[in-house]
Amino acid sequence: MKRVTGKLLDKTTLDDKILSKTRAVVEKTTVDDKLLAASKKFRKEVRKNTTTAVLAAFAFIIALVWRDVIQQGVNRLIEYMNLQNDGYTFTVLSAIVTTVVCVIGIIYFSRWGEKK
Repeated sequence: MKRVTGKLLDKTTLDDKILSKTRAVVEKTTVDDKLLAASKKFRKEVRKNTTTAVLAAFAFIIALVWRDVIQQGVNRLIEYMNLQNDGYTFTVLSAIVTTVVCVIGIIYFSRWGEKK
């Protein structure tokens, strides 16, 4: 009788070992899946932020070019109105006109970007 009990114990012990190893593999796979998902999420965030930075750089270059165009237009307007004598008045008027032109541009392009 002892032999049968020993074989049963051995089989139970073997089943427990297999079950334990299976659990370990499943746990490792779950951890690997979590790491893989986190890695994919991280890469996606890096790509998104890099794209945003590059687009902002391009927008900054465009803004610098348009700044020159707007400034030249304001200078011509001030010359036309013959207001060149006072440097401070010229600076204030230039800032006001530039602000108005830029706000109009922002409103126009915001609406243009929202069209479907």
